[in-house]
Amino acid sequence: MLSPDELEHLRAWLVETLKVPVYDTRIRAITVNPMSRFQPPMRIEVGRRCANLEPEAPVEEVVAIMESKLFLVITKTRGYFEGMPYFFVRPDVKHVEVAEE
Repeated sequence: MLSPDELEHLRAWLVETLKVPVYDTRIRAITVNPMSRFQPPMRIEVGRRCANLEPEAPVEEVVAIMESKLFLVITKTRGYFEGMPYFFVRPDVKHVEVAEE
């Protein structure tokens, strides 16, 4: 789990990289029911390993979930100061669990 300072640094990097606002809401998990056929319904949680984030993507540990115009799922290889995070559009996200402070 990332510290508040690490999350803020990551958020600032994503704002600069993606050129969109990224909110500072601490999200613990999202429940997704993708409209695309290749992904099953799933619960994506920070600190857990997750499969099916994209077709043929490896199983990866989620290090953060951030909210922007989309939901950004960040792993060590996707969005964590390199590459693009996994993106989930709002209509596909059925439930958001906010982390307790």
